[in-house]
Amino acid sequence: MVRLAVLVAAILTSTHAFAFTNPRTTSSLSSLSVASPSIVEFDITKEVQDFFTLVSSVREAKVYEAPVRQEGVKLYIAIDGEFNYKRPGNGGIRLLDYENDERAIEDAIRLAEGMTRKHDMFRTGFSGAKLVANIDISLDLIERKMLMEDAATALGVLCGSVYTGCDLNTCDVDMDYLTVATDDKYVLAGRNSGVDTNVATAASVMGSILGLLESTTTSIASTTFTVQGCGKVGSTVAKELVRLGAQKVQTCDIRTSTANIPGCDPISDWASTACDFLVPCANSLAITEYVASNFPQGIRFCTGATNSPFASQKAKQIFADRGVYHVPESISSAGAILADSVEWYDIDLYQRVEPSLMYGWIRSISQQKASNMVALSESNASQMDLIVSNVVPSRNGDPIGKTFPEWIEENTRTTETLIIGGGMAGCSTAFALGQQNVKSILVERGDTLAPPTGSSNGDSRMYRQMYSDPFFSKMQATALERWKVVEEISGEKLLQQNGLLFYGEDTGETVEGSVLGAKQTMEELNLDHEFFTSGDAIAAAYPALSGSKGQPYSGVYEATAGHIRASKACAALAKAGGDNCSVMTNAKIVSLDIDNDSSQVTATTEDGVTIEAKNVVICAGPWTNSILETAKLPQLNLKVWEIQWAHYKVKKSIASSIPQAFHFRKGQSDLDGGLYYVFPSTATESVA
Repeated sequence: MVRLAVLVAAILTSTHAFAFTNPRTTSSLSSLSVASPSIVEFDITKEVQDFFTLVSSVREAKVYEAPVRQEGVKLYIAIDGEFNYKRPGNGGIRLLDYENDERAIEDAIRLAEGMTRKHDMFRTGFSGAKLVANIDISLDLIERKMLMEDAATALGVLCGSVYTGCDLNTCDVDMDYLTVATDDKYVLAGRNSGVDTNVATAASVMGSILGLLESTTTSIASTTFTVQGCGKVGSTVAKELVRLGAQKVQTCDIRTSTANIPGCDPISDWASTACDFLVPCANSLAITEYVASNFPQGIRFCTGATNSPFASQKAKQIFADRGVYHVPESISSAGAILADSVEWYDIDLYQRVEPSLMYGWIRSISQQKASNMVALSESNASQMDLIVSNVVPSRNGDPIGKTFPEWIEENTRTTETLIIGGGMAGCSTAFALGQQNVKSILVERGDTLAPPTGSSNGDSRMYRQMYSDPFFSKMQATALERWKVVEEISGEKLLQQNGLLFYGEDTGETVEGSVLGAKQTMEELNLDHEFFTSGDAIAAAYPALSGSKGQPYSGVYEATAGHIRASKACAALAKAGGDNCSVMTNAKIVSLDIDNDSSQVTATTEDGVTIEAKNVVICAGPWTNSILETAKLPQLNLKVWEIQWAHYKVKKSIASSIPQAFHFRKGQSDLDGGLYYVFPSTATESVA
């Protein structure tokens, strides 16, 4: 059943009463259309003239001064066009100490016109507006509640023809004051929602970045970025670039401590430090003609969250003439107004949606816009600015917020079993389910299966039947038969038989077993093996292990043991799962909902993909508890071990005689647990 409601509100002021339509609706996710409401016409011209003072009119934009009660504060409302509740103005309210009133008014006009470009670029249903409070007193002395009440009175006079939200030096507390003072009208600031408008803006920046890279066939792994400005938006962008595997992410901020972001390289001067991709997320007008002319060679791209990043049209042209692709902020910094379009159009959906869905939608829209710009410019950076109008839709038609439910449905995938984690456990599960003809979706947060951060990554792992527990030896026999099937289906050679030596002291049982325990199992199961009774015998058999001579060692050798290509094995397992297994990489699960009543699992990825399944298998290794936390399930008592590895350079003549081995020693120090893997040179593809 499709639920549809149109809210009709009555707005009362001291001098008039008007009825108007508020196109916010409540609907289910399956609601894809809204009936056109009837609209009651009204005219607020007289009320505007009586309440406001018109202080500037430039092109289509007008700036009105609204009365406020606090000395040292002036409040300006800029509208790019006429006040029109059918296409209301939308822009945040900012507090700033301008040089003078003229500068504040100029900025209000610039920002309102910029907001129109953003709204038009995506047909949000709004025009451009901006509320600017010019203050010549300290921010600490601002009577914020009083100022928001004064702004609410002004918005009330405008009767739904202007909506506002947060901007510079305003915050959630201010929006709380404003929401109360307007009786929950005229404020689009993500109230009562998990959506963070700063993250939404970062999503549009990331979409533009990815669109430029994709359409120019540029790998993010070979790209160096400079993020200029590390506030809420810039820091989010920097972290996401690191997550996606950027070659290098340089960060710069006037507050040096904020540039210290994990995985990033802080720099002191963004304008003189070379990079491939400049991401402005700070003050406006920072890219001057001098900066554009003297920026280090090699820059290819520029897009970010900054409104008006170029100080002049000439500065922008200098970058274009240098071959720098630039996506305008009307696309790259539009995340918040895209979220506003949903909040305005369908407040119920906005307040209950999983935030990552919103961010994924925003990213996909800006990514497509950026890609279209490159295509229309015929991959000519100098033409990018000339074709911007070609990607602007007509103002006629449904607002873009209406497409959000459709996008959610298009990006929802269903399966029998969701597998979280693309290491050995997750890939083995996918293979086993595929063999049983069970559909699965395997999600991995890294950019490949068995990514470098996981324990399943690497050239090789030992396989053996030499265990202290006979149960594991029997499991290995079965596993070897299964690996033959995987090799046959995938066409990959994964196993290499080269024997394995357990040797060393009588340590007793360890997490890896023991020499004498392995000997006992081999004898019990009648498995072929060779036993060495002393260190001298081991040194005689393996000259490379001459250090064993005279040591109280024993050893056991299994000729049928060997090593398996670990990372390749994970990919082969998933491949062997066939059409029954679908793999998603770069897919971090941020929400996991388990509904026992409907027996359904719903997961959401960071990119906004929804996965619906009947079962979920968590194979996330050390990240298991973070997944359980998103599902509101009890945490497990996990102990995570960090394993260190190294390659030792030895002479080839010696390397060829080093066996695959496991060396047991009693701890030589507090830092040495006495357990060592030894792989021969043939067991790695990393060393020539």
